[in-house]
Amino acid sequence: MLNNFSSTSANKFEECVNDEKVLTKNVPSDILGINKTRAYACFVNNSSGEITLIFGSSSTGAINKGIILKPGGGSYEINTNNLYQGKVSAISASNCKLSYVECNY
Repeated sequence: MLNNFSSTSANKFEECVNDEKVLTKNVPSDILGINKTRAYACFVNNSSGEITLIFGSSSTGAINKGIILKPGGGSYEINTNNLYQGKVSAISASNCKLSYVECNY
């Protein structure tokens, strides 16, 4: 796990998708859809500007109104301790890329 979370049992995933999303300056974008089998997801900002991660539709997104991923490796992880299976979107004040992985049961 990204944050090296210690648990007594290992997570077992059926499949994982690794990808990246190009974000256009000031344009909210959908990253992940609703997924009732999501068991894990991780988002990493390797760009030079901040990215705002939004739990919900991109139409509700606004810069700095969500989870802020700092540039140069800022990250957020969804796991069994904070499981969220809804839509995930993002927005940034600059053109950038958001790397992510999503794993399913």
